[in-house]
Amino acid sequence: MLGLTRLPPWFEQAFNEFESVFSDSRNFSSFTSFTSAVILSHSKWTVDGLSQGISRPNAKSPRAYRYFLGEAKWNATDLAHRQAEYLFDELDVGSDDEILLHVDDTFSGKTGDTTDGVAELYNPATGELEQGNKFVTSCLQVGDVYVPYLARMYIKEELASNFQQPFKKKTEIAVEDIITPLQIPSGAALTVVFDSAYYGGNRVKAIQNQGHDVVCRFKSSNHVSPVGELWTQRIDEYASTLEYESTTITVRGEKKTYDVASEVVEIDDIGPVKIVASKTADGTTRYYLSTDLDRQADEILSLVEDRWNIETLHQQSDEKFGFKQYQVRRKQAIERYIQLVFLAWTLVTLSEQADAAFWDDRGKLSVRLDHAQEAYIAETVLDIHDAIDPSLPRAERREIVRERVRQYSWSSIAISFISNIVVVDSVDDICDFNSGVISSSVSRDTNRISD
Repeated sequence: MLGLTRLPPWFEQAFNEFESVFSDSRNFSSFTSFTSAVILSHSKWTVDGLSQGISRPNAKSPRAYRYFLGEAKWNATDLAHRQAEYLFDELDVGSDDEILLHVDDTFSGKTGDTTDGVAELYNPATGELEQGNKFVTSCLQVGDVYVPYLARMYIKEELASNFQQPFKKKTEIAVEDIITPLQIPSGAALTVVFDSAYYGGNRVKAIQNQGHDVVCRFKSSNHVSPVGELWTQRIDEYASTLEYESTTITVRGEKKTYDVASEVVEIDDIGPVKIVASKTADGTTRYYLSTDLDRQADEILSLVEDRWNIETLHQQSDEKFGFKQYQVRRKQAIERYIQLVFLAWTLVTLSEQADAAFWDDRGKLSVRLDHAQEAYIAETVLDIHDAIDPSLPRAERREIVRERVRQYSWSSIAISFISNIVVVDSVDDICDFNSGVISSSVSRDTNRISD
């Protein structure tokens, strides 16, 4: 695959919106090049692999990029906050608009003791305790558009002293490090959505006190009280006394039907909430809570279904941007790497916004990523073309093209381009040449899992 030589115009303008995060121009240059390499790469998401994809004039050694991730003066949280602000600006979020913040955690398998935070942790994919890292993650959603926001590494209590920081539970990381610092546009409303593992009366109240709402899964063993009553009852027992009615919602383009009951109740440490009980066709009953008493039951169910966007994020950010394929060791470097991955996803998503038809059709992430990669490759192809004197004999121009392709290629994959090289005679022929380069690159990606 051809490597990065310069930024496409849209991406250059977008990256400039983040320059204030970096006080040093060299760090800003590393930021734009490394994040662009994340976008361009199909499989090599290590520091060594990504640095191979950055061609002159921005090429630096892997050591320089490790310094950028590990020791350079910039803050991943500041980058996340600027990313959120940029997202809200691009989507024109304002008064009366609703923003969803999904919170979850994910496991990344790692072995040995050289990587910070590695411990025996629960891996939900296998249902077993395994060696690895755990991250509390988050996802911002406006309408149908969702992007990753911020991730923080969870450190087990017995390891916390190694990092000169107090131990924090995952729920504390979620509230203190992710939810509380998020700034939203004036007049907009924020609803935090999470699973039952993050539920707790004090946490829900803390989020409410910040002016936000909560929608979450509610365990069947949790207790509620009818409004104005002192006695409590398990939610599954209380919900069995309610009247259910059929409700149909649309989830990711598909219709789902539930038998649903809802009621306003009271919960210790929170106060009045609306609870929703939903029964699926197989008889399974699940319970949900909303601090917004005016939400209808079908809307609450839709928000709960939207929570699965963060599960999609975990999978696709790894498959398409190398989220869990970091090979840096220190906690700060890992969190910085992940934040750059999250920004890469966000920029790829927003780069198609100007194409209204494409945006309305909710094009797949893989399609948007292909378009972004094409934009980068087109710049490299133009650089190759501009370096060739059109008055030279065709044979000489062919040799120059071969040399430039070698120079700008990610690795020995250059051979696949050179063997099928077409020497262009004019700028008008660049489109055909670029199309061939892109199709060669995309054809090697046949194992990409469709979203």
